[in-house]
Amino acid sequence: MSNTALHGSVKSGFLDTLSIPAILTGILGLLTLAVLIIDFWPYLGNGQVPQAMFSPDETDFDQILFHYSTQPRLAMAFLCGAGLALAGAAIQTVLRNPLASPTTLGVGAGVEFALTLFVLLAPASLAMFQEAFALAGGLIALAVVYLIAANRGNATLWLILAGMIVNLLLQSGSQIILLFNEQYLQSIFMWGAGDLAQNGWEDTQFVWPRVLIGMIAILALSRPLDLLALGDDTASSLGAKVTVLRLLILGLAVFITASVISAAGMIGFVGLAIPAALRIAGLSRSRDLMIYSVFTGGFALVVIDFLVRQFNEFGGDPLPTGAATALFGAPFIIFMLRKARIMPGSQSDDQHSDQLIVSKTALSIALTLSLVIGVVFSLFVSLDGHGFVVLGWKDSSIDILIGRSERTFAAMICGAALAVSGTLIQRVGRNPLASPEITGVSSATALAMIMALAIFGFGQRAELMVIGAAGGIASLLVLLALCRKFTHAPHYMLLNGLAMTAILGAIVRIVLTRGGTQTSMLMSWLAGTTYFTNMDEVMIVAGITGLLLVVAIALRRPLELASLGTDQSVSLGLGISGFQFAMMLLAAVLAASATLLVGPLSFVGLMAPHLARVAGYRLAGGHLLGAVLIGVNVMMVAEWLARNMIYPAQLPTGLIAALIGTGYFLILASRKR
Repeated sequence: MSNTALHGSVKSGFLDTLSIPAILTGILGLLTLAVLIIDFWPYLGNGQVPQAMFSPDETDFDQILFHYSTQPRLAMAFLCGAGLALAGAAIQTVLRNPLASPTTLGVGAGVEFALTLFVLLAPASLAMFQEAFALAGGLIALAVVYLIAANRGNATLWLILAGMIVNLLLQSGSQIILLFNEQYLQSIFMWGAGDLAQNGWEDTQFVWPRVLIGMIAILALSRPLDLLALGDDTASSLGAKVTVLRLLILGLAVFITASVISAAGMIGFVGLAIPAALRIAGLSRSRDLMIYSVFTGGFALVVIDFLVRQFNEFGGDPLPTGAATALFGAPFIIFMLRKARIMPGSQSDDQHSDQLIVSKTALSIALTLSLVIGVVFSLFVSLDGHGFVVLGWKDSSIDILIGRSERTFAAMICGAALAVSGTLIQRVGRNPLASPEITGVSSATALAMIMALAIFGFGQRAELMVIGAAGGIASLLVLLALCRKFTHAPHYMLLNGLAMTAILGAIVRIVLTRGGTQTSMLMSWLAGTTYFTNMDEVMIVAGITGLLLVVAIALRRPLELASLGTDQSVSLGLGISGFQFAMMLLAAVLAASATLLVGPLSFVGLMAPHLARVAGYRLAGGHLLGAVLIGVNVMMVAEWLARNMIYPAQLPTGLIAALIGTGYFLILASRKR
């Protein structure tokens, strides 16, 4: 082939590659133009556009509203979309990870947690340091995620898992702070959900110079970004100072993210979906990717926000734009997972043999003793702010004892139900990282119950339990269908489950923002509280859990076969599809029962079976019983701490359980292979 022909072929291929991103950006640009025409239409016909834009008639309410609300909202939407997409593109390039973004790596949660702390606790005289505080929160969160994943070679699975752990930890912290400051609950919750509504130009004037500075700096570093995209060794051999460049670019990305979140709250998935879509469309050079990300991200958020504004015109509380972007972005992650080939890292990451922490015998003895002593301790011992107090035998003590019994046993039964549910899902799905929480079962159960209660008016516990179980089962079936192409590989189930959890969480946020006076109560329930339980409900859930545990133990041999894989199970005579469905059904009913009693708890359904396997409970029967012992103990400890840790105030049990679970997985993830 001649040089001319080769050059022509390369040029033609280059243009073809660029055409898809250009078409995508062009379509979004035309839609943005249509949005502007619709918003400016009342002033186009009478020639009042300049007046409405720059000097509104103070006697004309529509012009004032347009000038101080609609215009800055359009500008903020573009700036936030452009900034987050650029930050996401930079992070994905530096880490060479298509699923990295400010939201998946904990940066957004770190900024949100820091700002929540600052707004509620810092005196007004320190207002000038708010931005620095937010930036520090994002940088610390990103550093923690990066250090955890570094021990696993920054494998995609562990990077996202570390981000999820840090996100949950920080979100639990934010929830605890909000629950103790209910007077700020509604406003901070709306801000945290991503609110682009404007009452003037102050936020726009705050954001635009910061986004512009960050944009110019990152674009100036597009050449080093290309080197980093080649890998650390190659970049070093070409003279790049890898560590310095990586820290500098990540710092700029966090700076942009912190500036956007400070003004508009958490707007998720723009920083993930836009650069990832442009990469799939063919962009590989950093400079092109950054420029396209700016415009595509800006246009996309303007269009999404316009749709949100139309929805808000139907009445009720405003719909947060951040929650709406999650509804658009999370399905894109599922689509991308079906197109991309995500490597799970080495096989040992998902095995337990190299992570033995304690022996099976020692753990069994410790758990049994802990259970007996813990129940007595939990019922009779408390804290009063000065020290331990032992409940004496008085007539007035009976009511206190009944109240503690209801809450303690409710927590323990939920721990047992989620442990059995998680064990069944992990065994049938052959996925040690699956659980009712991560696969979206708990979120779907909670969403179904919240919608049934807040929107459709169902109030009976039995009705809510059936509706919740139906939601959990539907979620599981969707997840299994999504992962069928990849034969239910553990890392695909995990990542698809996280995306589904994000979708369901976004819908929960939307429902909560429109929940009015019910928001506070629903947030307490979502945090996992035992405050609303009574002994009758505890006994019903205990009966269901005990019955299904007996059924699961009776089916321990088919469970063993199912753990071997589809081919082996079928060859040994097990109808694997029907059995999988039956076990997933049991798991969903158990998760729904636990959720109904104390709300969606985090990490118990993942941690208990995982720790049981680590301790040596390999066979199905022992695995189920070991997980139940661990789950019951964890929830018993969490419930006592929730009641007494900051007496006389109380914390939600689910948040304490989440903190225990995230601590366990931080230790597990930080252990070197």
